[in-house]
Amino acid sequence: MAQTLHDILVINRIPETIGYNIAYFAIGIGLTSLPTAIVIEEHALPLVVLFAAVMLSKMSASIADALHDQDLDAENPEKSFIANAIAHLGSDTAYTMLVGEVVAALIFWSWLAHSTGTLFYVVCGAAVTFLGFIYSYPPRLKERGVLNHLTTTGVDIAGVVLPVAVLSGTTLTVESVATLAAVFCYTFAYHVMHQAGDTFYDREYGVSTFTQTLGVAESVVFASALTVFAGLLVLVQRYIGGSMLLLLVGGGYWLLYRQLNGQTLREQSDYVSRWFHIGWVATFLNGGLAISLQL
Repeated sequence: MAQTLHDILVINRIPETIGYNIAYFAIGIGLTSLPTAIVIEEHALPLVVLFAAVMLSKMSASIADALHDQDLDAENPEKSFIANAIAHLGSDTAYTMLVGEVVAALIFWSWLAHSTGTLFYVVCGAAVTFLGFIYSYPPRLKERGVLNHLTTTGVDIAGVVLPVAVLSGTTLTVESVATLAAVFCYTFAYHVMHQAGDTFYDREYGVSTFTQTLGVAESVVFASALTVFAGLLVLVQRYIGGSMLLLLVGGGYWLLYRQLNGQTLREQSDYVSRWFHIGWVATFLNGGLAISLQL
């Protein structure tokens, strides 16, 4: 029973994603001019339903990715545990979970549309769920170069932060748009970093990705520059704490890049995988910015 529960958590990637998605919600709420306590009190049920919808849509995408890339993940020492989880559960069970999560997610997105009287949420939910599936399956956005990261980052911003902000009553201003732009930049950066750690194994398996074209070291520099830019953008808005964290992480990416010089592609991929964990970094950055928005 414990093994089954562990495998379910693994293929849904809940440990990696739950923290930074909660922090995304905090950012969305923080974009409003109202105190957080009032927003939560007035919109508690819709926010809970929205969180369930977001997580189920993302979980279904994670299962789709695990199923499609099972053989590839088995060859990657940093991802073999995902392939092992699929093997333990069985593909039929995983497919059943995927379908169930898609149906449940769309029910929740539809409830939000009905309760708010706007199609925004059901359109948003359908887009997030659909993009999550074709990320791994044909036309396989995962192998479409920069479109990969535009999709994953777009889902995080337009499929999580923005719906929360709209539900919370945010009025888009120049400042809130600038904040969203900063979130887009550093989110794009950590998605690139996450892929950089898979570069060697993707190439060996015949998977074409953005970081293959750019190079592992170059991808890390690119992520560093984007994160530093996001930090400066947040600093201009006087969110000091969030800015310092972004500049710190951007600098950390640069130091990581310096360690990659002279290494083979496999060594570079393994080194990035060893020192970068998207769940921790994303939660750290999103949480830091969310706290800054509240101060």
